Amino acid sequence: MGNAEFTEIFGAGGAVSRAIKGFEPRAQQARMGAAVAHAVGEGEHLVVEAGTGVGKSLGYLIPAALWAARNQKKVIVATHTKALQAQLVKKDLPVVKAVLDELGLPLSYFLLMGSSNYLCLSRLDRAGKQAPELFDEDGIRAALEQLQEWIQAAESGNRAELPFAVPHHLWAEVCRDSDLCLGKKCPHKTACFHRKDVARAAKADIVVVNQHLFFAGMPLPAFNAVIFDEAHNLEEVAAAFLGFELTDRKVKRFLDDVYSPKSNRGLAHRLSRPPAHWVDEVKGAVSEIKHASKDFFYALTEKLALNDQPAKDRAKTRRLREPGLVPNTMHAPLLELSVLLSQAIPHSQSDMEEAEIKACLKRCLELAAHLNSFLECKEEACAYWVEVNDKKKKPEISLNMSPVDVSEDLRKDLFGRNYPVVLTSATLAVDGSFGMLKSRVGLDLCNELLLDSPFDYTKQAGILVPQEMPDPAAEAAAYEAAVIDACVQTCGAVEGGIFLLFTSWASLERAARALAGRVSDRLLFKQGEQLPAKLIADFKNAGNGVLLATDTFWQGVDVPGQALSCVVICRLPFTSPDTPLEETRQEWMTAKGQNFFVDYTLPKAVVKFRQGVGRLIRTKKDFGAIVILDPRVQNARYGGKFLRSIPRCARLGDFKALKTFFTRPIEASPR
Repeated sequence: MGNAEFTEIFGAGGAVSRAIKGFEPRAQQARMGAAVAHAVGEGEHLVVEAGTGVGKSLGYLIPAALWAARNQKKVIVATHTKALQAQLVKKDLPVVKAVLDELGLPLSYFLLMGSSNYLCLSRLDRAGKQAPELFDEDGIRAALEQLQEWIQAAESGNRAELPFAVPHHLWAEVCRDSDLCLGKKCPHKTACFHRKDVARAAKADIVVVNQHLFFAGMPLPAFNAVIFDEAHNLEEVAAAFLGFELTDRKVKRFLDDVYSPKSNRGLAHRLSRPPAHWVDEVKGAVSEIKHASKDFFYALTEKLALNDQPAKDRAKTRRLREPGLVPNTMHAPLLELSVLLSQAIPHSQSDMEEAEIKACLKRCLELAAHLNSFLECKEEACAYWVEVNDKKKKPEISLNMSPVDVSEDLRKDLFGRNYPVVLTSATLAVDGSFGMLKSRVGLDLCNELLLDSPFDYTKQAGILVPQEMPDPAAEAAAYEAAVIDACVQTCGAVEGGIFLLFTSWASLERAARALAGRVSDRLLFKQGEQLPAKLIADFKNAGNGVLLATDTFWQGVDVPGQALSCVVICRLPFTSPDTPLEETRQEWMTAKGQNFFVDYTLPKAVVKFRQGVGRLIRTKKDFGAIVILDPRVQNARYGGKFLRSIPRCARLGDFKALKTFFTRPIEASPR
């Protein structure tokens, strides 16, 4: 497959234009197609940044599909969000299939979900028989009956396709659990929804999955190439699976699943014929672990001074720096419980009973292993910390471990395999270089392609950096007050919808309270008030709403048209340098001769900044402005990296110019 083929496919009058009404050819898309075709065909890794509007999904799907169909190969496409998964399967892949149909090439594709998304028929049967023990609420039992009735004619056991809501507690008892799966011994194996979908995936040319599931080791069919879309999240996703989080509530849930004295329920009461005295011994072990757990978590928070100050002033995290900080009071009783669970396995009266006992045993051993690993804290390239979340009714204490560097693991376990890997996103480069990405994920040898956006930002977008903003580090209070004033002025200058993007929940909350009394002529939306999908839908419908958001709303949110006319970057998105994770990362990088700020903090902030700016212009008809309220983007020595990493826009001098920008004659505005 050469450049000419993709120039024709993506060009005017080509196969894609015949499949998509109103399709506009983009030279960048054809270049991306040729680069992906070369990479998968030659077995080479590829990093490709495709700016907004390039059409990267089709840019990699079409060459991947052609290679798979012509060579009997299979391609995995791993995304970070479910929204992109849905777009690929419902919108993009049907277009790809139409293109291949023209060429006389068959194509099949499939979306494979994680196993917990599927209903398990064996567990549904068990839940029906044990409903009085498993469920107290009449509403949950009614939902169970509804589920049992619906399943008689269901073609899919995927939770997302159920025509009614299933309570979380009920779903946890009836969904597929890989530790409880009976496999070939299951009486429902021929009707198993997950088994059927795995079989469909095995026959498909292109299989779409979630990045988290790719790393979790889900039962993926054998494949010949993998494409990571939204690849700017790759390091974070990999770190999540190489680390762990253990909470006091997780310990309690495990113990309640074994035996709950409050409800007199649990595995200990469900076994048909347990060994003599076994139930009493299990009850004793569970009681001992509960007391040991309470003592352990209290001692840990005391030792780390997490209980010294009033809750409102309390530091929420403390880093563990030395091994054996407190005695592992849970070790002996957990070991005792694991022995008791092992003793029950030969007495199980069914395959399901045996699977339940083994699943509890696995959780017990995993819990013990995580506790030991945390207290030993011996891995230099890992951060260990304790966090207290007191925002809930009852504070939750968590033990955390996370690697600060995943490059060696990915170098060996992803890029060291015998298949090509393609990494793509709208934001991978920093100042025109992929150096930071490659070093962080352990990618040494690869092809590179940097494609700019086909949109004309000089005509479609303006950028305002207000003068005389206080320094956010040196004058924090004055800076925050100035941000509020600037947000109010932006609302007065822009008639369409506005995103106000913050870097912390605390700043967001304070701004929301301040703006509620100063912006009364339009709807204010705040992240966290409702589910993200509903929040965005309501924001779009408002047409001129103001959305205050942080973190996840900097990326993956698509609001084309006047409903989003302005994006305000309230502060440059640097990660906090004094968290246990970042402190450990800084020490690790410094010991390796790297500059933490230059090599990590700054490039990471630039990528997130680019993501935030990228929310604005989503189509060729979009028109709007970016307002940056952090003066460091102009005053700091590194500020140029931020501005050079986004498309060149029309420069606006002040808020009066911002208002004028939106009141230009209609013929001068692409909107």
